[in-house]
Amino acid sequence: MRVKRKYIIYFFLAMVLFGVILLVFTNIFLLMLSPLDTGKEIDREYGDTILVLGGGLRKGPEIGYSTEERLLLAAELFNQKKRIIIISDGSLYRRSPAIKKIKNFLENKGVPENFIRLEGRSQTTFDNFFNTQMILKEVNAREIIVCTSPYHQKRAELILHYLKIDHFKMARMKTSEIYSATSIQQRMRNLWLIGREYMAIVKFKIFKK
Repeated sequence: MRVKRKYIIYFFLAMVLFGVILLVFTNIFLLMLSPLDTGKEIDREYGDTILVLGGGLRKGPEIGYSTEERLLLAAELFNQKKRIIIISDGSLYRRSPAIKKIKNFLENKGVPENFIRLEGRSQTTFDNFFNTQMILKEVNAREIIVCTSPYHQKRAELILHYLKIDHFKMARMKTSEIYSATSIQQRMRNLWLIGREYMAIVKFKIFKK
């Protein structure tokens, strides 16, 4: 009986080790990403306003990886058709060095400054949508294109529906850091981003914030 129990423990430990190896040394995490990635192709006819959800800064005033890929997507959509771009990010407080960085980034991609609006009070995804409602009214937004990273799209959709903001489409992001990883460090970061998102969705469904 003890021998049988010992083999069961060995088998369990081997399966755990196999799972860890898959997670750390392969891109199997993409299976976990699929339910979160809800973006759709945006054609030229849709949308008059682009809403970019900020992903914060790196150390110092540098634009964060998530913010950068979302700004790239926004610039691509703007160059498809001129649309107002609203950026909602808690790092855009008054006199923040990030403001100049973000404006320069978009201007270098072909977006004039007069098409850019900033909202800098938001600290959560819920805040992003709640705090931008006034700006959306000011620019008379009728069709909103939301730019956020693939792992973040499902939760963004849930919050938009909760706030009864239904005139939107989630833009598909073709290129993102989450789609591939060439190092263990990147895989661990991607696993953290995806895992955190699932926990945030559960939290939102329970507490509605």
